[in-house]
Amino acid sequence: MSFQALSSGKLRILVCLALTGGLLLGLAGDSEAAKKKRRSKKNYVLSELTGRKLLKVGDLAGAEKYEEALSILDTLTRRRKLKAHDKAVVYQNHGLMLAALARYGEAAKSFEVALEQDALPEATTESIWYDLAQLHMSQENYSRGAELLEQWFETAENPGSQAYFLLTVAYVQQEQFEKALPHARKMVEKAKEPKQNFFQLLLATEYQNGNLPEALEVLKKLVTLFPRKDYYMQLAYGYSNQGEQQKALATLELANTQGWLDKNNEFVGLAQRYLYQNLPYQAARVIETGLERKVVEPTSENYELLATALLHAREYDRALIPLERAAKMSDDGNLYVRLAQVYLEVENWPLARTALESALDKGDLRDPGSTQLLLGISNFNEKRYPSASTAFQLALEDEKVADSARKWLKHVQRKLDEAGDEG
Repeated sequence: MSFQALSSGKLRILVCLALTGGLLLGLAGDSEAAKKKRRSKKNYVLSELTGRKLLKVGDLAGAEKYEEALSILDTLTRRRKLKAHDKAVVYQNHGLMLAALARYGEAAKSFEVALEQDALPEATTESIWYDLAQLHMSQENYSRGAELLEQWFETAENPGSQAYFLLTVAYVQQEQFEKALPHARKMVEKAKEPKQNFFQLLLATEYQNGNLPEALEVLKKLVTLFPRKDYYMQLAYGYSNQGEQQKALATLELANTQGWLDKNNEFVGLAQRYLYQNLPYQAARVIETGLERKVVEPTSENYELLATALLHAREYDRALIPLERAAKMSDDGNLYVRLAQVYLEVENWPLARTALESALDKGDLRDPGSTQLLLGISNFNEKRYPSASTAFQLALEDEKVADSARKWLKHVQRKLDEAGDEG
C-alpha cells in the first residue's frame, strides 16, 4: 500500500493551504460577517499570527522546501495557547509536510491530533479521514484505516470505486472477508471501466466467503476481459469442483488453443479429462503432442496414459510401442502383463509369451496366478506343450484360476498324448 495521494506532494498540499489562506483573508478583512462567525459555536477563522505563519508555510511548500516548512510548523505545534481551530489546521498541515517527506507514520499521528480538536469544517474533516485512512493502511494499520473509511463513507456523497477498493483491502488484510464483500461488489459496480485488480480482489473475497458460483462468474469476466493462462486454469478448476466437467474440459481446450499449456501436469490433466469424457483420440493426441514438444515427460506413467488412450480408441497396434516403453521403465512387471494382453488380443503368441516372461522376471505382480495362466495359453498356441504344462501347473496354486488351469492342462495332456501316439 502506497500513499500516493499525499506523497505526490505539491498539488495536494497547496489545496489545503489555499483553504487556510482564504480563511486568513477573511480574518484580515474583519468584516461583520467574520465577527459573527467567530462568535458562533464553531469558529473556523484562524488567529492572525497562525495565519501569517501558515502563509509562509504555503510559500515554502510551493517551492517544495518541505523541511523548512516543517520547521515552522514544529514551532507552532509547541505553542500552548493555540485555539482549537488553529491547532487543528496546524497539525493538518504538519501531517501534509511529513507525508510529503514520506514520513508516513509521523504524518498519521499529526492528522489524528488535527481530528481530535473537532474544529475543522466538515469537508476538511472528511478529507482528513480519507487521507489518514490511506496513511494508516500504508503502515499496515488496517483496523484504524477501515474505521476511518467507514466514518468517511457515512457522510461522503457518491463515493468512487477507489474508496470502495481501499475499504475492501482494509478488511481483506484483516481477513474480515464477510465485511469486505459488499464493498468489493460495489467497487466493481462503480468502476467507470473494468479494472483487473478490482476483479482479482472481488474474486478473492467471493472465494473466501465460500461463494463458489459467484467466484466462477467473476472468473468468467476475467477470462473475457483480461485473458490470461492463470484465469483459464482457475476457471477450469472451479468448473471441475462444481461437477461441471464438460465446461472444465472446454475451458482447458481454449487455453490449449491459445498455446498456454506448457507444463507436464497440464497436458496430462487435459488428456485425463478427455478420457473421462470418453474422447480417447483427443487424449492420445494431447500426450503425443506434448511428447513431441518435450513438454510431457517421457515417464512410465505418461507412456501408460498414451497407451491407455490408444487402447480405448481400439488402436491396438499404435498402443504397443508406448506400452512397451512404459513396461520397460516400470518398477514392476504389471505393465508387461498388460502388454501381453494386447498381443494376445491380436493373437501374436510369441510376443505375448516374451512379455509375460518379462513380467515374471520383474516380479511384484498383482496377480501372478493369472500371469502363469496367460503364459500357459501363449505356449499352448505356439505348440510349446511342455512349457505350457509347467505354466499351468504353477497356475494351479492360485485358487482364482485353478479351475481354468486344470481345463487347460487336460488340453495339454491330450496334445501330448496325440504327439506320443504319432511317435
